[in-house]
Amino acid sequence: MTKYSKTAIALHWIIAILIVANVALASMAEDLPRAARAAYMDPHKAIGISILALSVFRLFWRIGHKPPPLPEKLTGWQSTLGKAVHALFYFLIIAVPVTGWLMVSASPGAPPVDFFGLFTVDLPVSDSKALSGVGHEGHEILTKPLVILIFLHILAALKHQFIDRLPFLQRMFP
Repeated sequence: MTKYSKTAIALHWIIAILIVANVALASMAEDLPRAARAAYMDPHKAIGISILALSVFRLFWRIGHKPPPLPEKLTGWQSTLGKAVHALFYFLIIAVPVTGWLMVSASPGAPPVDFFGLFTVDLPVSDSKALSGVGHEGHEILTKPLVILIFLHILAALKHQFIDRLPFLQRMFP
């Protein structure tokens, strides 16, 4: 059995946990009054910046470090689909935070993203309600397929592990 590197495994799980936390924070804030939402959305934004930074690092790590080969028993279409899904994951885990950051940075009068009280980050864009709206729509639209893809990714890993009896889970566990 071949495994991913320790760095790839750590990045996978840290990003996964942060995404789940961010989806939960956004869901909890959804129906709250505007003033109460900040308690959930401020950490949501900071976690989003963390996801973006870690995902970009993960992408560069992946480019420089070949993943372990897939089990030989895996059929060609499953291998091709798996590679396409991973490419889509990389796109979404970068695009979702970027669109959220664009939404906040272009929003007229909105402060920059406060990164857990350590510093602030802002995209160098002018205040624009239209651009903020594009960021908002992109963020909303791209989050749904990301959540669906995560669910399907988990199901596929479980299917390969327990039905196909292929060592998929061991490849990504520390």
